Formats: sequence, C-alpha cells, structure tokens
Amino acid sequence: MSGKTCVTTGRTPMTNLEPTGRSLSKLQLEEKTLLTTSFPNQIAAGSFAPHSTIVEVGCFRTANVRDALLTEDLMPVRQDIQVLCHEMTHWFDFFGTIWGRDYIGNICRAYRAFERRTEAEFPKIVELFDKDRSVLSPEYYRFTSAPTIRHTMTRPWSIEYVAGAEIDAAGATREDRPIFMARFGENPSRQVFARQPVSVGALLEVRAIASEVGGAITAVNSHPEEGPRLVEMNIANKEFNDLAYDHELIEYNTAAHILSVQAGTKELFLSARLAAALAYVALNLQKSDFQKLKVPDSFEAFGRRNKAFKRQQDRGYAFVAMIFNGGTFDGDEVEFVERCVASSGLGTPNEIIAAAASELANPFWFSGGNNITAHFSRETAMSRQILEAHAKFPNYILTLQSLVGELRTVCPPFLDADANFVELNAGRIDEYEPEMMHDAAHALRAYTRNLLSGCRGI
Repeated sequence: MSGKTCVTTGRTPMTNLEPTGRSLSKLQLEEKTLLTTSFPNQIAAGSFAPHSTIVEVGCFRTANVRDALLTEDLMPVRQDIQVLCHEMTHWFDFFGTIWGRDYIGNICRAYRAFERRTEAEFPKIVELFDKDRSVLSPEYYRFTSAPTIRHTMTRPWSIEYVAGAEIDAAGATREDRPIFMARFGENPSRQVFARQPVSVGALLEVRAIASEVGGAITAVNSHPEEGPRLVEMNIANKEFNDLAYDHELIEYNTAAHILSVQAGTKELFLSARLAAALAYVALNLQKSDFQKLKVPDSFEAFGRRNKAFKRQQDRGYAFVAMIFNGGTFDGDEVEFVERCVASSGLGTPNEIIAAAASELANPFWFSGGNNITAHFSRETAMSRQILEAHAKFPNYILTLQSLVGELRTVCPPFLDADANFVELNAGRIDEYEPEMMHDAAHALRAYTRNLLSGCRGI
C-alpha cells in the first residue's frame, strides 16, 4: 500500500450526518432484542432485519464519523465505516436481487395474512417461517468443533462436498429438497471438524464481508501518514484473517473458503472479492437459468439430487457449481468470473444482470394492500436502480464512495451507537417510517410464535 487515497471532501453529503431526532422507544428497543433475524450476523455491532427492514450499525459513532469526514481522515473510525458498508450491503442485496424479491413476496403475503387472521391464511405465515429458516441453515444439518491445529490462507482447511436431504415437519426425508453441504477438514490430515450447508446466508455474508474489507481499505488509505497506515492495515488484516478461520463462524465464511480451495486463490481479500461476484450472480439467477446450469462432472456422485437442486433453485449449489466449472484462477478477476458463468452454460454475467434488471423493473405490488405492504412496494420501486448501480461496481461490491454518492438517495436510515436514527439523505426517514415497521415485525413475530405452538409444537 502506498500513497493516499481520499474519497471525501469537506462538502461531501455524508459530512452532514446528524441524528434525525428519532429513535425507537425504550420498549421497542427491548422488543427488538427478541426479534431474531434470518440474515447472517457474525458481528454483534450490526444487523439487518428483513421483516422490519431496519438496519442497525451499533458501533457507528455519528459525531466521530462526521468529524473524521471533515478532516478527510477516516482511519480513526475504520470500524464504524466497515460495519456501515457491511449492513448496507445486506439491505441492498435484499431489495436489489431476484432472490430478495422472492423473499419480499413471502414477507408481504405473511403480513397480509396476519392482517386478515383467518385459518385459510395460516399457511402463508408458516411459509415465511420456513423461508426465514432457509436463509441460514438449521443447526440439525451442521456441526463444528475446534481444529487441533491452526490454519491460515497458506494452510487452508480441506473441503469435501456431500448432498443430504431435508427432514420435513412430519419427520420424513425429502429427496425433492436436497441440501448441498461442505465438510471442512484439517490440513493435511483431512480430519473432519465441521459440516456446513452452503446456504443463501453464506452468499450474503461473503458479499457483506467483501464490502467491509473495501471500507476498511478506504478508511486506512485516507490517513495522511504512511507509517500509521501500514500499522492499521496490518491490524485490520489480522482481524479479517482471524474471523475467516474462526470455526464458530464457519457458515459466514464458507463461500470464500470454497472459492479459495477450488480456484487456488491464496489471498483472503482476493477470495472474498471473487466469491462476492459469483454470489451476486447466483442471487440473480432465474428459473430458466437453473434449467440451463451445467452440473460439474465431479457432482455425478449426487445422482438425481442434482436435478432436485436445480428444480428448487438452490443458489448455494449454483454458486459452487460455477466455481467448479470455472476451474483455476489465473490472475484476471473479470475473466475468471466470466469463465465461471459461461462454463456453466449461463451465458455472461452481463446477460444475467440485464435479465434481472428487467424482472425488477416493476415494484412488488399488492392490490388492496396495507401500509406495511406499501412500504415494501415503495422500496422495491428502487430495485432496478440498485441492481444497475451494482452492475457498474468491480465484482458488484458496494463501496463507501458509491454509498455516499449515487446510492445515497436510496440508502435507508439506520440506528447508530446511541440508538438514534441517522440518514444519509435528508427526509428519507419520513417515508421509511421505521417505528411503524418495527411494531409490525414485532406483532407478526408474536402471532407467528403462537401459531407455531399449535401446528409445529414450537
């Protein structure tokens, strides 16, 4: 790392960061702790809750960040910037991908069922519960224990792949709902210490981590002196590597590890960038893409489950298949991603993104909806803009520059370290109404838990 890069000026819109004067009430904050989110969350400092669409950046010290932006030195607030980029990536991937649009459909149908509260609508509530569980894999299908020796990117974990089958609510094995899993082993003994399904959550998290890494680099490089920059970058590098090889966080790091081992990349940030790009492609595949997806020769051992993976549009499976079909990374990031996609029978990444943009052109809409579904309809009206903006970013990764630039107008308000709502675009909170959305999510949670006690015994 050399030289100084700077993405801010004293007049950047982000320097106007101020609390909006609004926050969740004490009761709402207590209720929020009960709302488990289906989105991955390997850091306690932030979260995104899809039912309420509330973003929390719990380590974001608004006054400190504002001062740092004015002095054009973001290094003292590196972690504030990192977590902001991380959680905003989750929000943009929720509202700006084909996968997110499908998920929003489940959420809106459940809210309308909750409004009607008739027995005929009960299945839509349970369907959302199952959809939530599919983002991160249930504990039954995964296990982990501490490896006996320390591993790093130069001594990576070994990986093998297995296909299991989901067990439904009646206890039956469902061959029509297979689960694609990675088994992690020590190097070189290959002694297995963890098994982890390649979930949508793993794809979402590698994208958020890639954005977080970029935010860290931007923050460090804004410091004027080389010596402190080198020290801080070494600290950040150690933090990310320690997270990558924390066996307790294996679900969140699965995608980067798979790419690193299969493509032969040995550098953490490179592996995260490439995995983030292919994860974005996987999140935007449509039904016709899954029909065309080439099954890697080495997946023949999974037999008929390969067709079932494609039929149920398993995005984790598609992600790994693209990596296997693409082969070894040879130094060109754009060429590698294009090769992975083309070798999988999917055309080009640009074609997939263009088709997704066309699909997301119209907002999600309910006839006779309510103020909650109207919230999702309004936000999805920006989905195409979000996707087309990301299509211009290297490896489709959100940057701090884009967050305070072209995406600032759609960026949602977020809770900071003092539990105050902060916005990058003045007035955004008035249309977003996070307090209303929190109350709706809390009420839906209580109704769902009561329903599940009767139909699932939970």
